[in-house]
Amino acid sequence: MSPLQIFVTFIAGLSVSLGEENVFTHNAVLDAEGKFHLQWFFDKERITFEVTVETRGYVALGFSPNGGMAGSDIVIGWIEDGRAQLEDRYAHGESQPVLDSRQDWALHESQENGTHTTMRFSRELQTCDPFDRDIKKVTTRVIWAYHPDDPDPQRGPLYHQGRRGTSSLNLLDPPAPAQWDSPDDVLVFDALTQNVHVPSDSDTTYWCSTHRLPRLARKHHIIKMKAIIQPGNERLVHHIVLWQCKYDGNESLSDISSPRCDTVRHALRCYRARFLVAWAVGGNDLYLPEIVGLPVGDDDGDVLLMSTHYDNPHLRDDLYDSSGIRVYYTPVLREHDGGVLQVSAPAWPSMMIPPGAERFNVLAHCSSSCLQEALPEDGVTIVASFLHTHLAGRSIRERHFRNGKELRPINSNDAYDFNYQQTTYLKPYVKLLPGDTLVLECGYETKNRQNMTYGGLGTHDEMCMDFLLYYPKIDLKHCGSENNGPGLAAFFGVQNVTYTERDVIITKPESHPFFNKSLLEAAQAHSWTEEEIRAFEDYTMNMKYRMACKGKQGFQADGQTEVPPTFEPLIEPPDGKCEEDAMDNANSQAAAVSFVFLVPTVIIWTLGSV
Repeated sequence: MSPLQIFVTFIAGLSVSLGEENVFTHNAVLDAEGKFHLQWFFDKERITFEVTVETRGYVALGFSPNGGMAGSDIVIGWIEDGRAQLEDRYAHGESQPVLDSRQDWALHESQENGTHTTMRFSRELQTCDPFDRDIKKVTTRVIWAYHPDDPDPQRGPLYHQGRRGTSSLNLLDPPAPAQWDSPDDVLVFDALTQNVHVPSDSDTTYWCSTHRLPRLARKHHIIKMKAIIQPGNERLVHHIVLWQCKYDGNESLSDISSPRCDTVRHALRCYRARFLVAWAVGGNDLYLPEIVGLPVGDDDGDVLLMSTHYDNPHLRDDLYDSSGIRVYYTPVLREHDGGVLQVSAPAWPSMMIPPGAERFNVLAHCSSSCLQEALPEDGVTIVASFLHTHLAGRSIRERHFRNGKELRPINSNDAYDFNYQQTTYLKPYVKLLPGDTLVLECGYETKNRQNMTYGGLGTHDEMCMDFLLYYPKIDLKHCGSENNGPGLAAFFGVQNVTYTERDVIITKPESHPFFNKSLLEAAQAHSWTEEEIRAFEDYTMNMKYRMACKGKQGFQADGQTEVPPTFEPLIEPPDGKCEEDAMDNANSQAAAVSFVFLVPTVIIWTLGSV
């Protein structure tokens, strides 16, 4: 046995029992066949995993920069002749991972039966090992593999032969509220599409349908919602959004299904619908905290308007779907009525992202004027956040400002994954007060795109949104901002524009090369050098914007033109852990060097004294 293996075997002697009470706060099944199960919990310094895999050979878990092998930090474990082995490795490329000279994983317990291997192990979140990847509060690309055989003593772990995969996980998110077994007082309602024939004339369809809850004599609380995706349609259904509308008494309007969402909203008079939940590919069930419920059966209405985004890139004509949202609600009211506040930039062409950008940031402002007007004196408490962009999104952060200073972000993800969109439960909860300001900052990468990217509904268009779950419920539903149209046009040398139903037409100056043509054409034809991309980003982030401050009542701040305020930015204290370790190592090495030079001096002095 190697010294490294002796080390982890020694650590295993300090183990806890696999049979103890479950301490894990998170879990995931990493493969489609249900053979690789992962559980974990963490504190400020350390994370502990337990894997249970259908194999009697080795199991491997790793952290990758992009979902591939290259640059990955990997731990491999197995049980041979009753003795557990664990190895810290890293991958230079698509080849066998190399044994790390520093073994940072501690093996706590292991077990093997006739079909499965279970191993529990832990590591510091930040090891200061150049061949380890820090585990951070971002979406982590987790890679996994297993093999029916243990590693060869001479050649190491054998090739997995396709028994591998990649999963995106938010490893350091706070746990969801306590889950419950359905009590007798919980009612269930399924808002599902009914065998919808997905259109084949477009790669993007937003299918809208209405679903009326059973008649409720009094207010109830929604306490959980989950997506029901028709098996086999996991790639077809990209996301689902559920709104709540007031029923107007017309029976014919309580069961509508159409690919024209605007038609459905118009028929239902649902323009001021209240947002309930958004689910996107990779998403989790939404459990509300025990003190909060979303009200139904009162003035907010009992008709659910559901928008289902179908992604049909190959324009197939044989796709049918019956997916939707399952709603759990109860007459036993919780302490607080909850609400959802949408903070966003508009999904319109006024949101412009140039091609060829390594990173381009877009801001959505929720101004102090809106929150001063809309919030009660003691504010509201935010308990969860759902961040949302499309394919080009790489980072998203909900920044929070008060009294001229920046506070800690409400939610952020600097490694956003379009295919893994989750509700983040906040710990601790965040207080939002009158006069506060929110700025949603979305970062996009378009370096492989040749054309402009605009805000819009399609998967290849972009969005910048955050849905904040809070209590107590107030009237405010949407707080955001839109870039000023004439101001945007000025960047491209345009002095005046005319708005049509579908476009913005350049009308001045007549000498402009795109006079009487679309502003979007002018933006596409612009020479987007790196310098111009940075100039446009700076221009759009500092230009005047038009506020959106919307609820049932009219807010004075809605439609106002404002200038981006200036704040004292949050300066995070540097994490000096690795620097301190490096200094300690340097001091140790210096002491060793001094000793090397000191010893000959002592010897010479001693010999000279003889």
